[in-house]
Amino acid sequence: MTTTKTWSWLWMCLLLVLAGCSRAAPKFEGELLRREAWDPAFVAEFGRTMVMNEGRVQPLSTLASYTLYAVHGRRDVQFETADGRTTKLSPTEWLLDAWCYPDQAARYPLFRIENVGVMDALGIHHDGQGQRFEYLSYARMLESADKLQTLIEKLDGKSEQQRSPVERHLMQHWRQLIVYHRMHQLVAALQVPIQLEGDELKKLFGGRDRIALTDVLRSIGSFRDYVRGVGEDFAAAKHGNLGQVLAFLEEASRTPPGALLLPPTQAEGLTWHSYGEVIGGAMTGRMPIDGSYVALLAHMEAGLQAEALGDRQRHLLEYQRAVANAAKGRAGTDTVATEAYYYAANWHFHAMMTFVLGFLLACVCWALPKSRLLWTASAVTTVLGIVMLVIDVWIRCLVTGHPPIARLYDTFLFIGGVAAITMIVAEFFLPRRILLALAPFLGAMLIFLARLFEVADGQDTMKPLQAVLLSNFWLGIHVPTMNIGYGAGLVAAVVGMAWITVRLFGLDRSPDLSLLKVLAKVTYGVTCFSLATGVVGTILGGVWANDSWGRFWGWDPKENGALLICLSQIALLHARMSGLVRDAGLVLWSVFTGMIVVFSWFHTNLFSIGLHAYGFSDALHAGVWISYTILFSFLVLGAIDLIARPNVAPAPQELADVPPLPTR
Repeated sequence: MTTTKTWSWLWMCLLLVLAGCSRAAPKFEGELLRREAWDPAFVAEFGRTMVMNEGRVQPLSTLASYTLYAVHGRRDVQFETADGRTTKLSPTEWLLDAWCYPDQAARYPLFRIENVGVMDALGIHHDGQGQRFEYLSYARMLESADKLQTLIEKLDGKSEQQRSPVERHLMQHWRQLIVYHRMHQLVAALQVPIQLEGDELKKLFGGRDRIALTDVLRSIGSFRDYVRGVGEDFAAAKHGNLGQVLAFLEEASRTPPGALLLPPTQAEGLTWHSYGEVIGGAMTGRMPIDGSYVALLAHMEAGLQAEALGDRQRHLLEYQRAVANAAKGRAGTDTVATEAYYYAANWHFHAMMTFVLGFLLACVCWALPKSRLLWTASAVTTVLGIVMLVIDVWIRCLVTGHPPIARLYDTFLFIGGVAAITMIVAEFFLPRRILLALAPFLGAMLIFLARLFEVADGQDTMKPLQAVLLSNFWLGIHVPTMNIGYGAGLVAAVVGMAWITVRLFGLDRSPDLSLLKVLAKVTYGVTCFSLATGVVGTILGGVWANDSWGRFWGWDPKENGALLICLSQIALLHARMSGLVRDAGLVLWSVFTGMIVVFSWFHTNLFSIGLHAYGFSDALHAGVWISYTILFSFLVLGAIDLIARPNVAPAPQELADVPPLPTR
């Protein structure tokens, strides 16, 4: 009866926490200009449009995703309209709105204000700091852009450590504003027609009052001759607004840095171009413009300026197909469709949710320990989550052309899979239901942290590697082996924390404390596995370093961290075998080693020295210290409990034969 009440209270607390985490969608001010929804089939196909960004060809959907991450901190846009409806846009839909309906997209609540001191600094009225975030639109941010720029200029002389939290947020929002503005400006020259005034100027374009930018490119030779003939005589009435047209074209040629949307159209061409480069090259005569470029721009232009949504979609699909035909067979284009599928399928998210389900089933299994069905359901669900995670990692390998770990982001997914596999295997050999819950919990947690890191980092997780990392043999051998050691070391620490929790709260009701014995046995076995892979991985790293940099060992922080893990585990196993430590000492030492794993895995990347000083972010820095705090807290609580109750833990000789708990 007590157990039933306990679980009832736990479920109630969980529901209250989930209810408290939910937030209402921010408000969208004004009326929507786009009344119809984008066709999902069109969104999927247009999202596969090839672009060149950060040195690699990728689908437009990826560009939209990471731009939205950088600006909004999420991979979707949600808002509530005046009629009370909640609208949710995918990254591609948001980008389509930003390009096709810029006035509407400029009013989306995108810029998340976590500290209302930012609004005070910008002179924006607010109701005070609350639990909900404040959201500002691009249009509202532009109104305060001059004041924000003035504040940013004053911060240039301050280091990151000297800036206050409000100043750091101001700097972040300035970068976000620049990212949004650059994305908008990529196609701004094609969004509106060019108005013509003056008889001579109109005559040049067939007497029309309005022309498209591509009309200028089609007649670029005669237009340049006309401009040269005019000379400095822009004020003549017959030339109308020629000066304004030239200013517009000059502005259009200054496309800000960002993605390159036009593939090489010549058979021997290798270079992708921005719209601005093509327009500027045509105006100056530096770049010969053939019909292919004009046709590509015409499709995009027609899509951006069409009145009906159906016409927009038709022209934009023609653009997408024209780009695909022009880029066909070129380097890096063969994986674009696979990458678009990867982000659309979202396998790691589904794996995370499957792990959560497996964890919940394991929790129910604790309440009904004699149910073999629940044990099987939880185990199968966890294995299914592992399969999904493996599929996710495998597709990433196909897209990048590299082994499973190439960047810090990859380690989350890889180690999450290693941890879940290690624990579920241990559960099959020693079915006590504790590892049945820890396996999906740790898997889901690491995937969740991967998604948080992806948002905080705000960068493409598949961008090209440095040249020294392109040796796939060593990248495929040393790095995964080392990370398997990290994963196993982390598992040992988590199992040790479970041992401390079970002992601290007296959860093991068996007379011989068999659950504590099993957890200690798992900790010992996983530590042995972690040491074996860690030693091999460290040696392979030295071989790679010698091959790449001409030295086997350079006392790099990452190398030192790997060595510290091995030394700690060697000392632990020797102490355990010699009887210097028993079960309690084994698990506490494993938790301490977990802190060393965090140091080697993450903390060394935050240093400004060594070959592994990459992936820095404030969120990662905070996560490292949170991990240290959690591990150290368990270490202290476990030590205090052992000092206060030294006779609760089982003796080491009782570890040999552990009868399984009933699972049938």
